[in-house]
Amino acid sequence: MRNKKLIILFSVLLAVTLLVVFNSVLFSVQHVQAYCANRANPSYTQEVMDNHRIKKGSGIFFIDEKSVAKRIEENVPHVRVLNIERKFPNRVYINYIEIVEYIKIYHNEDGNVRTYYLSNDMRVMGVEEGYDTSVSAIHLKVKGDVSGLAVGAKPTFASSSVQAVVAEIFSALERMGYYEEVIDLFSEIDLTGNFLDMTTKNGLKWRILSADDLAEKLRFALSVYYSDKLDEKQTGMLIVSGTRSATYDKDA
Repeated sequence: MRNKKLIILFSVLLAVTLLVVFNSVLFSVQHVQAYCANRANPSYTQEVMDNHRIKKGSGIFFIDEKSVAKRIEENVPHVRVLNIERKFPNRVYINYIEIVEYIKIYHNEDGNVRTYYLSNDMRVMGVEEGYDTSVSAIHLKVKGDVSGLAVGAKPTFASSSVQAVVAEIFSALERMGYYEEVIDLFSEIDLTGNFLDMTTKNGLKWRILSADDLAEKLRFALSVYYSDKLDEKQTGMLIVSGTRSATYDKDA
């Protein structure tokens, strides 16, 4: 019984000690910085800083990351928070990306073509009458009709897999650090056939035979693309059949 009381007493003392340490000046927030991962010249850093509401001097261990991210995204709708990063003992970094025009869709409406611009979270950001080739967004080609093309909305595609596949492409490239390079690398994503075809701006096509393990296939394709200097080639096709299997067909 005496040992049990000692254990309880020791546990209480330990909890109190940890609480004091966690709330000490050493582990209190002194610096908060916001970092945009997909734009060299971000537009919303100050707005992110104005809305995080992480108090200087508060305990670094007690930051509610979900609440901070939700608050920022609600007040700054053109950004998405990737994570809240703690750098001990007293620094906090808010890593975010700007919601920008990544995709464009040409849509025929009663004989009139319109260009719709979609963000990297697949929401409609704007619309232009006719074909617009001036904006360096990636042309998305899909089968069937597209509905719900209203600004601020996520459109509905004839194939339910389209949004998931495109979202996974951007998400995977973002996780690998290819934020700003995505638009510069690809000119077209074609989902009208039996495969995922992605055309680079230098004219080389990537063909991914299935969407299974898509993130790993993209990672492997990028490593082959750059290590084999395929980015210098203007024709042909890089055929990715697995997460460690790819061939190059110069005549395709």
